[in-house]
Amino acid sequence: MSKAGKPKRAVKRQGPSTPLTRELIVSTALEIVDRDGVKALSMRKLGAELGVDPMAIYYHVPNKDALLDAIVEAVMSEIDCYDDIEAPAEDRIMLAANAYLSAMLAHANAMPIMLSRGPNTPAAARPVELLMGILRDAGLSPTQALAGMNATASAVRGAAAMVGAAGTDPPSPEELEALASLFPAVEFPHLIEAAMCPQDFARDFEFGVRALAKGLLLSCTEERT
Repeated sequence: MSKAGKPKRAVKRQGPSTPLTRELIVSTALEIVDRDGVKALSMRKLGAELGVDPMAIYYHVPNKDALLDAIVEAVMSEIDCYDDIEAPAEDRIMLAANAYLSAMLAHANAMPIMLSRGPNTPAAARPVELLMGILRDAGLSPTQALAGMNATASAVRGAAAMVGAAGTDPPSPEELEALASLFPAVEFPHLIEAAMCPQDFARDFEFGVRALAKGLLLSCTEERT
């Protein structure tokens, strides 16, 4: 599969001459979530943003649940599904995990929706199929590949949630010292030692995903039927 750029966002409705479409509705809903958070999204607010009566939205999206599923699809569709099939399996897993993380970080406010709703459409499930295929190519059984995909996705979502709460900028030495002072060195020697080391989110994320990938690849035993 060739590497493709992220899809362009739909142009926001400017007036009566701009047709109301499902794509425009979903794109605008995601913009509201990105800007104001999930709690700010309502059909009334969405209608106001689009410049239409909220009831008009229901001709394209039947209900709020369908809208949330469409937001999941929109975010998942932004994941770059490029896969270097000639690369080692560990590198392929790392590439897929980084692509997933990029999409999650681009829509950090949508995280509650992503956590509560699965990829229920073909467009949303393509990145899932990609990672499942990488794990199957590496020799994992179907159930192992599913478990491995879920473990990797959980690691990505967890990292994205941490970034949403704290950001990727490492704490300053002063902040680290202030934090360390709260923990008695006798009780927490390892925690304090690690906290005083240089912090690097990207490095730590790659270390964790590669460690997970190595474990998955060592566990690849075909289930016998």
